[in-house]
Amino acid sequence: MSITIRIPTPLRKLTGDAEEVRIDAVTLRDMITTLERQYPGIKDRLCDESGEVRRFINVFVNDEDVRFMEGQATQLKDGDVVSIVPAVAGGARIKKKYYLNVPQKLIKEPLIYQLVKKYDVVPNIRQASISDEIGVVAVEIEGEPASVESATKFLQELGVSVEPIEINVIEG
Repeated sequence: MSITIRIPTPLRKLTGDAEEVRIDAVTLRDMITTLERQYPGIKDRLCDESGEVRRFINVFVNDEDVRFMEGQATQLKDGDVVSIVPAVAGGARIKKKYYLNVPQKLIKEPLIYQLVKKYDVVPNIRQASISDEIGVVAVEIEGEPASVESATKFLQELGVSVEPIEINVIEG
């Protein structure tokens, strides 16, 4: 499965100044492994110590962000184009406040951790009341507008009630 990878300018010194490279890979994880074999040192620039794609690196398969697909398990097919795009500092960021009503079946799930890993947002728990039956959390979520929206949709799809806080009741 031959795919094309668009290499950003900061990484081109590792690829002999190539703007694009072609390799065979079945998943994004395979792609990163193959790139590392052919261009030693590139994996360290793309992935953190745990092997996950760094927060400031965006990866797109045919213009679709892999964070909203299957991450490194994203399947690749012949002819796909993978773009590696370093995040540009100074992008628009927002902070939104929500009450999260977490149902009993999700009380022990690492929901906040999942938001950070999947959507590159910064949650700030301002207040929480959690029992064995229900959790009510006042949280501020900061990030790019699309990331904050995707994070809240993710919670809703899991069954968490997400209610915007219109006034600053959790300031202080």
